[in-house]
Amino acid sequence: MKESVKNTFSDFVEVVELLREKCPWDSVQTHESLKTCLVNETQEVLESIDTLEKEGCGDNLCEELGDLLLQVVLNSVIAKEEGLFTLEDVIEGITEKMKFRHPKIFTPEDQELNSLSWEELKARERKLRENSQKNNLSSHNNREKP
Repeated sequence: MKESVKNTFSDFVEVVELLREKCPWDSVQTHESLKTCLVNETQEVLESIDTLEKEGCGDNLCEELGDLLLQVVLNSVIAKEEGLFTLEDVIEGITEKMKFRHPKIFTPEDQELNSLSWEELKARERKLRENSQKNNLSSHNNREKP
């Protein structure tokens, strides 16, 4: 009997990159052209959650989450091609965001952060992001000057 091989996240990313390179449909997609797919796949995830609640079976939810993951990875591959960001940047960003928004878990020693509400944490995070973007723009502009 043949042993089942489990695909990894890296395997999936490689498949998406190959589709982007060789598939006539995938190779011409843009962020804009994928917006409808993203909305449709998100709606299908929501419907599968309803099905899970009614029927108790998660098979459809698993499939639909996979389809939604495809949208995230495909848009990230396109962004990499455009020089905007990478999938690793997406993962780094969401990891840091979750750590920042959950200080009781990740920085329990920081009494100030732990005293903030969810809304206050998001506001502080937004301000830090805006300052970082200003600094990045400023340093980019300074590099362009002769």
